[in-house]
Amino acid sequence: MGVAYQSDLDKVERATVEVAREVLHETEGWVNELEPFIRYNNFGDSGINFTVILRAKEYANQYLIIREFIKQLHHHYGKEGIEITLPVQNIYIRNAAPETSAQKDREKFTENI
Repeated sequence: MGVAYQSDLDKVERATVEVAREVLHETEGWVNELEPFIRYNNFGDSGINFTVILRAKEYANQYLIIREFIKQLHHHYGKEGIEITLPVQNIYIRNAAPETSAQKDREKFTENI
């Protein structure tokens, strides 16, 4: 998961852990003794990436916990104005080939319609 580079990382961490605690207290199957936590991993292509650690008692319990966590985190980030990053690519074309005569003919044809 990642957030925009301009994000306040303390705010991101507080919001993320807050949501994780709420989800864990509302959902069965988590390890009560262990608090959720966040670890920033790297500066990714589109933002700052991190991992959230939530511990489930049984392997199968993780699916419900993750489902609820993602739904509530998405909603909470929207309210808090925290931007989840999307992959972005900028493509720069240099020395583009000149128009071909077929492209010019097509343009003339569409102008006459």
